[in-house]
Amino acid sequence: MKAKAPTSLSLLLLLILTYSTSGHFNAKGRAVPVLVSDTSSATTAFVRPQSNQPSALPISIDADGTDDGILFRQAAIIGIVTAAMGHVYGHILDGTVKGVWNYFPQYLQKRGILDNAVGHWYIPMTCSIGGLIMGILSIKLKPSFVVADFVRALSGSDADMSIFPTKLMPALFNLLLLSLVTSTFGFSVGPEAPMVCAGGLVGKALSNRWNNECNTKTQVGCDRDVIMTYAGAAGALTAFMGIPLAGSIFSLELTRASAGMASAATDALVPAVVASVAALALIRGIADPHSSVGGHFRYLSSIPTPSGRITIVTSLVCGIGGAFIATIFHKSVHFLKDVLWSELVPDDDNAKDGSIQASFQIHREVLVKTAIGIAVGALSMKYPTTMFWGEGSLQTAIDGQRTPFADTKHGLPSFLTAHAHVDPNAPCETSWAAIQVGVAKLISIALACAGKFPGGIIFPLFFAAAPIANAMCGFFSQHLEIPVNSVAIMALMASTQASVTRTPLATVLMLTLSASPGTELSKILPCVILSSYIGVFCSRYISKESYFTYSK
Repeated sequence: MKAKAPTSLSLLLLLILTYSTSGHFNAKGRAVPVLVSDTSSATTAFVRPQSNQPSALPISIDADGTDDGILFRQAAIIGIVTAAMGHVYGHILDGTVKGVWNYFPQYLQKRGILDNAVGHWYIPMTCSIGGLIMGILSIKLKPSFVVADFVRALSGSDADMSIFPTKLMPALFNLLLLSLVTSTFGFSVGPEAPMVCAGGLVGKALSNRWNNECNTKTQVGCDRDVIMTYAGAAGALTAFMGIPLAGSIFSLELTRASAGMASAATDALVPAVVASVAALALIRGIADPHSSVGGHFRYLSSIPTPSGRITIVTSLVCGIGGAFIATIFHKSVHFLKDVLWSELVPDDDNAKDGSIQASFQIHREVLVKTAIGIAVGALSMKYPTTMFWGEGSLQTAIDGQRTPFADTKHGLPSFLTAHAHVDPNAPCETSWAAIQVGVAKLISIALACAGKFPGGIIFPLFFAAAPIANAMCGFFSQHLEIPVNSVAIMALMASTQASVTRTPLATVLMLTLSASPGTELSKILPCVILSSYIGVFCSRYISKESYFTYSK
């Protein structure tokens, strides 16, 4: 059954995308249109509210709520479509990762090409090849649409839908292919952000088919597109991560610079939740009905009940610590971007056609991404656990490598990691070893982000923070005898990630819903919530800059 799931879901996706748009979805129960006049033409659009109206995106026009029903059905279908897309993508990604990092090196070992003496060179060579491929593909695959564009388009007081590509399929194909190559070759950014973008693209495209087309110049008729864009993002992220509701909250928090949701959440939240529920129902009920529901990341099974004072102190320490880690991270990314992608000023004043600049940009795309691949490969050879986006191997980071890296989803054959500086298959013996792993992961993420490799940073930042938290806990347990191990680990993970992406509530949901059933969340959750929000507030106080660029 599992082998046939991607094919069945692909057929479902194709069926819905080709569904006739002249039927029930846009012929009955839609919002009452009005004529919007300009100097040249009249356009049919949804009424945009005045400043004294409570709702920013009016979706309930009819007294009997018919329009809301249509909206929710559209959101549910978008959730199903994006879930199918995310599920198929996840299967393909699993296959490519195993092929590149398990099947192929094992084949070379059987042929006598790789062994313990030279096997460790496979990592830097493969990462370098991945960087070269990404450089070539980045030139060829245009247009591109990344999470920074998603945030910039939807973070303003009025969404700027003109930032979105005009055609769905080229942008969607380019996005998914570039993300697939990035994740396959071991770079430390994940598919979460591409799923948000891909889902948003699909949601907007289907909204255009069902409703009045958005005028990107005047923004007339774009309200429904904004709602369905969020619904698509929520559905795709929910399907890929398998965590209910977190995708809905994350997509709406992501586009706001503060610790809150986007202004569109007034009307977009419920459709996003509907899409998330529909996505989860498809994945858990049909596509993969035999998989267990619930989290699987194991924290300490028995946690002493922390006192109120310890909870507050731990929250403050982890919140402020996560804010400083996040600030150092995003400032490092911006610095590297300025160095790697600074504008070229041609020396030849006669080159008025810009041919030198164009040629330089093409070559620089390849050179920069190849150089990033070489750097990440060299780092990963010494610290193999820093490879990939971290979700498949997060348990290793949480428990201080008591779970061998080789036993995780993204584990590598032992002959590839024989020369690691910190043995990935043995517990970290000292706090210094844990700090090295955490810092190496942060550097690896920063290099991939600065090199413009498309990918998300949710689980990469979780992974980076966990070893640092383990080192902190080792120090405090030895000198102060404070039993806050699992509490501090999850709290610092939450604070670090939330401080970068400004998504505190979604971060708490992701961490708690991904924890194993044996985790005593009632003892951990208060500290995690406080740390997450403290981290966001402190990071904004420490630096006016942020990882994303938000529109005003």
